[in-house]
Amino acid sequence: MKHQRMTLSLEAGEMAELEQMAKRGNSNKTEVIRRAVRIYMLLEQMRSEGKELHVQDQPNSRQLERLVFI
Repeated sequence: MKHQRMTLSLEAGEMAELEQMAKRGNSNKTEVIRRAVRIYMLLEQMRSEGKELHVQDQPNSRQLERLVFI
């Protein structure tokens, strides 16, 4: 697979969070961005198939939040 380069401008707070995510995941900023793109691709695929994503706060909780991506 051929890689392509790009330039990305982030605000200071966004860059700081990206760096923290990389540290927490024992990774680097490029890998965090790649993972984010893959997650976004999955969410877009789910949306196009009419699927929904729900988040459950506690493992045994009946309370769910439905996430809507537009």
